[in-house]
Amino acid sequence: MKKELDKFDLQRFWEENDYCLENFDKKTRIPIFYWLDDHFLFEFLNVESTIRYYTDYDYRLKLHKEANEKLEKILGRRFYPEDPIEPPSPNRFEVLMGAKYVLTEGGTPWLISEVEDVKDLKELIKKMEKVDMKKSALPEDFMEKKENYEKITGKKLKLGNFSRGPATMATSILGTENTCIFMMEEEDILLDFFEILCQKLIEYNKVLRETTNNDEFGYSIADDNCFLFPPKKYLKLCAPFLEKIFKEFAPSKEHKRYQHSDSNMKHLMGILNDLGVNEVNFGPEIHPEEIRKAMPKAKIYGQMPPFTLRNGKPHEIIEIVKRDMKFLGEDGNFVECTAGSVAGGTPLENIKLYMWAVDKYCRL
Repeated sequence: MKKELDKFDLQRFWEENDYCLENFDKKTRIPIFYWLDDHFLFEFLNVESTIRYYTDYDYRLKLHKEANEKLEKILGRRFYPEDPIEPPSPNRFEVLMGAKYVLTEGGTPWLISEVEDVKDLKELIKKMEKVDMKKSALPEDFMEKKENYEKITGKKLKLGNFSRGPATMATSILGTENTCIFMMEEEDILLDFFEILCQKLIEYNKVLRETTNNDEFGYSIADDNCFLFPPKKYLKLCAPFLEKIFKEFAPSKEHKRYQHSDSNMKHLMGILNDLGVNEVNFGPEIHPEEIRKAMPKAKIYGQMPPFTLRNGKPHEIIEIVKRDMKFLGEDGNFVECTAGSVAGGTPLENIKLYMWAVDKYCRL
């Protein structure tokens, strides 16, 4: 195996992989997709200050370039953005809805709730109703920064096709414990919360889409905390939220309706299937055969467990690739992917082995 890995042609691999992702119906093998996030970066470079990373763009750019130089040598690709100027960001939706944005040294940004009880929830709903997204969604200097960014980079910003999901936004805005309590004891009031949350998210995305001239349909959701909801509660509280979002921004079932949730939320897969979710990236505890049975037409991104990729022996990583191919390869409607993000501390040699295994064992 070592000899084969030494001879592994990374340039050829990525060229074929890009072709297979972009021409999925004509793919020559199952493609691989994975991303390296800020958690991975901090461990990879032993970053001195995470707060500075998020607040000092020159410092962030320096770290991205340093990481990319090392990654390109082993994995054949640069993973972190290196735009010479920072892309402008809209105001965070959850913050507009009442959550508090917190930065702590050594960690990634966090959203915390200031809601303590149902009285606070009722007051929050009143405040949410008054938010004017046309005035609140964007910082005052957004347009100036957007035009400058697009001029310097040659890239066009397209916003308004992604958000976190209703369950995860609720835990950020209301608190995880409160969300669970309100779900069981104050369902009607929580239903009012989700209704106004959805209304405001639609308004928010419309502002983003108009400002960035985005007329592309399709919507993606990241909803790790949906596993907290029993099916009946999810069906009543969260499903109508998704239904309205998809109707607005992905009106045809042919449009992308993607959900990432790296938790064990297999009890909700049937509901998501009925909502027309057609691309999924679920948690590592869910077997690929279970996903395929529950969602027969969905494109599955999975199901390499991140900790197997980080800590597993070569034969264990290879066996997961073979397993995924065994249960999903017949229809070929899947992309080999980690079931969640790549865990911090994952050796680059393991990631390269993962790529090699897909190249060898996922041929069609």
